[in-house]
Amino acid sequence: MLNVTITPHREFLPAENAEQKLFIMLKMRPTKQVANSRPSTTFVLLIDTSGSMDEVVIGEPQATGRTYYDDGKEWMEVTGAKSKGDIVIESLLALIHSGKLSQSDRIAIVRFNEQAASIIGLTSATQVKHLEDAIAQLHHCSGGTRIGSGLRQAFHILGEQQMTCLRTLLFTDGQTIDEDLCQELAREFALKNIPITALGVGDFNEDLLNYLSDVTGGRSFHVVTDKTSDIAVSITDLPNKIIEEFSLAQQDVITNLALDVKTVKGVKLTRIVRAYPSQAEFPLHQDTHPLGNASANDETIFILEFTIDSRPASRIRIAQLGLTYDIPSQNKRGELPIQNVIVQFVAGQNFAAQVDQEVMGYIQQCNISQLINEAAKASEIGNFVRAEELLETAQRMTMRVGNEAMTKSLLSAQDELRKTRKISPDTRKTIKMGAKGKTIKMSTSLDDEISEEQMRQVSGT
Repeated sequence: MLNVTITPHREFLPAENAEQKLFIMLKMRPTKQVANSRPSTTFVLLIDTSGSMDEVVIGEPQATGRTYYDDGKEWMEVTGAKSKGDIVIESLLALIHSGKLSQSDRIAIVRFNEQAASIIGLTSATQVKHLEDAIAQLHHCSGGTRIGSGLRQAFHILGEQQMTCLRTLLFTDGQTIDEDLCQELAREFALKNIPITALGVGDFNEDLLNYLSDVTGGRSFHVVTDKTSDIAVSITDLPNKIIEEFSLAQQDVITNLALDVKTVKGVKLTRIVRAYPSQAEFPLHQDTHPLGNASANDETIFILEFTIDSRPASRIRIAQLGLTYDIPSQNKRGELPIQNVIVQFVAGQNFAAQVDQEVMGYIQQCNISQLINEAAKASEIGNFVRAEELLETAQRMTMRVGNEAMTKSLLSAQDELRKTRKISPDTRKTIKMGAKGKTIKMSTSLDDEISEEQMRQVSGT
């Protein structure tokens, strides 16, 4: 039901070398039978309705001369302008009228500001009138921002759903005061395989949104009101982005991937990253690692990083891998037989083993986000030389793998850093979240490759 290949970045490692790295690529692709299936989807749309969502971002408001009463207050009617809330409403209406959803797809809508409330429970996507009425309730924006309250409500709705493709789509435009609760709930979302697609516009915490999407195996996006980068999402394109996220969820024919890794003494699993089709870095705090889903008609690729103590020349098993997963269309759970990770350690001072170019290409792309995070930190403390060096290395990596949009954004960030001696908040959000966006698929070798040692020296990892 799921084809899995396991490829190390090297077939041989030098003996007697301490603290060396081994990278393992797990490449997964559903069989044709499973890929042709169509699981149901179950979505919670989690929408920020704090007061800042009334900010006008398109056009200039013009009074019509008419007034109306709502929520016990008199309001002046205006036209010719759209707020962030207006565009979110348009986006959700575009989704339910897109023709891409079926009766088996279900939607719930939760609004949050200082408190959270479910304005419609799980409802068939074909019940358009009920969903339209619920979406209309998003017009009322006021108060502060508590994302954790909204996430708790979304988890209450989705936590017990099984054999369906689950997703929470979070849209927010502000900072939250319950970040600890958000992080705690993200781990609960991961255990129930509920990926979070996080879209942020305005004054939001990109590190928190990246954390929510990383831990749960989701995706994150920077939504901008003035499009200056190809890796950011223009707010005018928000309807298409939300429809795209639903379409991608409908392709997740394998769900609830769970990986078990057992290592021998002196070997430690130090990182798990989804490298393709988009990036997410998973925490290592539990024995079974939730990895999210696998898409139909394409590969899903993960990179496992191991740190290995000094070993004598020998051929040994350093780890065993076990994998389980759900097949929602068949209402069954699958399993990959236990796989041994065998390494040949070779003696000799002149050891030089060829690396697998495909694996190294994905490793380099995953390291780009680390470089950008380090550059942002260096900029914040005034270490502009270090920040520029890190951005330059990241930019060269993106150019090498052919990620033109990311290369262009990094060149712009470098130029901004040289001119202003800082990285602006908007630029920082764009490049930090953009680095985790769509990965370039590796199929050919890379020229002028950066070695593992060079990457560690530059990134400090």
